[in-house]
Amino acid sequence: MNIIFMTNNMAKAKTLTMLQIVLILLTVAAVSVALTLVIIVPQADGRNNPVKSLLPSQLQFTLHHPQKHLDALALQLGEMRARVMRLDALSARLAKMAGIKEPERELEVVPPPAAGGPQVDPEDVTAAQLQGDIAELSRLIEIKSDRLNMLEVMLLQQTMQQSMLPNASPINAGYNSSSFGRRVDPFTGRAAFHEGLDFTAAVGTPIYAAAGGVVTVSEQMPDYGKIVKISHGSGMETRYAHASELLVNVGQVVKKGQIIARVGSTGRSTGPHLHFEVRRDGAPLDPRKFLQRSAAKVAELQN
Repeated sequence: MNIIFMTNNMAKAKTLTMLQIVLILLTVAAVSVALTLVIIVPQADGRNNPVKSLLPSQLQFTLHHPQKHLDALALQLGEMRARVMRLDALSARLAKMAGIKEPERELEVVPPPAAGGPQVDPEDVTAAQLQGDIAELSRLIEIKSDRLNMLEVMLLQQTMQQSMLPNASPINAGYNSSSFGRRVDPFTGRAAFHEGLDFTAAVGTPIYAAAGGVVTVSEQMPDYGKIVKISHGSGMETRYAHASELLVNVGQVVKKGQIIARVGSTGRSTGPHLHFEVRRDGAPLDPRKFLQRSAAKVAELQN
């Protein structure tokens, strides 16, 4: 179908097809709708506004209440800064427990919690600035959280190492009657090397594991009498000799401070006592060094 338009002077004639007519009508309709949305709709009530209904509720709140939006961002920023300070304090305590000095030097970004400076009007702080600060604090919190995880692993490792270190007293009663090193042998009267510590105590007094480990020997031996040997790993071993009663078996896993035997006078002994040895790769070590280290650590933590 074609429509022919004639000018007044009949000099020219223009022909439009039906497709062109439809396109023209659609263009006119679109322009009318756009003008209606721009001119008429904003004057209507906000609840009946189809344009506003297309916006997310959070964006609508921001557009209508910009100051409240800034206040909410500022509150979130303050809470995150407080969280960073708590993470710093916790990290410092854990680092001290782990024996790490100046733990925050390489990660210190947030300044000390001091305040001051000229007054800044709220409108001078933009939402973009606050959001940037929040993003930076989020990154910092993630870094400090990773550091806390690292400190936790280090503390667990130290706890395991401490539990395997023979620094707990093997006996809570009696007294040290013979030290590690050269002494006069009580049987021969000649100089001899004493490979452990002797603790004089009554028969039946509990004997405790100086560290956690695995029992490798629990039997009667000629010189040691009834003896318990415990392996603590890395070549470390402790021995508990002259017992009257053995309370653990070979292959048994024991904890630091667990009762493993009772004081006696079996084997090559002149009276009831505990003979306590610490060895590394078979070589005897002075047990006092381990026990004194434990006492020094306790004193340090108490101070």
